[in-house]
Amino acid sequence: MGVMSVRIDENKRRVLKVIASLEGKTMGGIISELIDDYIRKNKQKLSLISEQSELKEIMAMSENAFFEWDNEEDEIYNDL
Repeated sequence: MGVMSVRIDENKRRVLKVIASLEGKTMGGIISELIDDYIRKNKQKLSLISEQSELKEIMAMSENAFFEWDNEEDEIYNDL
């Protein structure tokens, strides 16, 4: 398990500590829950980035295949 150090305002830290204590949780446990929620809510962004990256890779691989189509005879189709 990794370790992460977070700097927060002292008043926020105290309030978090009190709330965690009242709930029978650790501050680290609450932070971990918040991170889990954030990841769950934003995980779709990763798939979108992945899809875009895959599309760029596919386009790059196919450039050579379309190179032979790039000629003066077919220039009239560029504006379509």
